Amino acid sequence: MSAEQEARLAGPMLPVMGGKVVLTALREEDIDRVLEACTTEQARRWLETPWPYGRADAEGFVREFAPAGWRGEHEERVWAIRESLRGPLAGVVGLRTVQGEVGFWLHPEAQGRGLMADALRAVVGHAEGCLTWPEVFWSCYDGNIGSMRVAKAAGFTYLGTREGTQRGEPALQHRAVRVAAGMPAGARPWPALD
Repeated sequence: MSAEQEARLAGPMLPVMGGKVVLTALREEDIDRVLEACTTEQARRWLETPWPYGRADAEGFVREFAPAGWRGEHEERVWAIRESLRGPLAGVVGLRTVQGEVGFWLHPEAQGRGLMADALRAVVGHAEGCLTWPEVFWSCYDGNIGSMRVAKAAGFTYLGTREGTQRGEPALQHRAVRVAAGMPAGARPWPALD
């Protein structure tokens, strides 16, 4: 890889370690896994990615969007989720600095093993410890029970629902927050997640 390509693929200088996962920069070899994950029915229903999602979208995400965030050209910092430092891409977790919000997705092969809750705890700990954020918010569209389970397992406190939009259409969103200390104002019980 040339120096120019390496500069384009800027990312976190050091990995963030979780109990089950390692958070690293995205790599060129992750493009196929991004494409596979973002062309599923789950991605269409729950993510704010373009639809239909194509190879050019995956290439742009890995080569342009993620590195640009680390260079400070926009407000989202994106980590690759892996089970080992050199392992394949299991998913992505990002921090949106303006909103103080986290977003994430997992490749279908990585789901159901507790990887995302571990990644979420690791990145929130990073935000609290390195970025000194007093709180980190999370949201998902109504019906995304998997995302709600992850947020609850990662120690987020449920705040209820709000009206939002998804691809220009009205959509109900669930919200939660993880605070560095204490109980947040407006805390409510999590809905049934069966």
